[in-house]
Amino acid sequence: MNKLLIILTIVFLYSCNSNLNKNQSTDIKTIRDTIKIIEKVIDTVYIEKKEENDFSKSEFFIYERLPDWLLKSNLFNGIKLKNEYQLDNRLNPLYLEADYNGDGNIDIAIPIKEIKTKKVGFAIIHGTSNKIYIIGAGVKVKNGLSDDMDYIDIWKVNRKKINEAGLEENTGTGAKGELIINNPSLQIEKSELGGGQIYWNGNEYAYFHQTC
Repeated sequence: MNKLLIILTIVFLYSCNSNLNKNQSTDIKTIRDTIKIIEKVIDTVYIEKKEENDFSKSEFFIYERLPDWLLKSNLFNGIKLKNEYQLDNRLNPLYLEADYNGDGNIDIAIPIKEIKTKKVGFAIIHGTSNKIYIIGAGVKVKNGLSDDMDYIDIWKVNRKKINEAGLEENTGTGAKGELIINNPSLQIEKSELGGGQIYWNGNEYAYFHQTC
């Protein structure tokens, strides 16, 4: 009887152990995954390539917007004026037309840059005669503040006949220092500071300072 009990016990334990192994084997799963290696950007360096001639990008823009009478005058060699200056598109509008000298013909004012010094200013070209007057861009105009007008960021045609003077202005033609002119003038300004007028005095262009 004891032998039979021992044999049954052994069989039972063997059976349980066998079932346990089976259960354990079914719980084991094979997991397959893909390991991805990500390159992390820790810093970004921007290198700006300096163009040797940034102005060349503006050539088409400028030519397309110049008036026909100026293009037909053959004053330009490529985009250069008298081989010493190049046109500049730093201001809006690109150019201003008016009869600045009062001869009945339309004249044009265009921003320019002196090629050698990089100083900027304006060229006023008289219609019909095509005579060129350089203002700034290395040439100091009469009563002008500087031969470099890179500070100017506003310009427009002024058609006032009586132009009020600044507090210390003594170059006006009126009794109180005001500027009295019959022709349109070129008004140039620095934002929030002021400026003055470039006008034809009968012989040449001069600057009339109004505010500072």
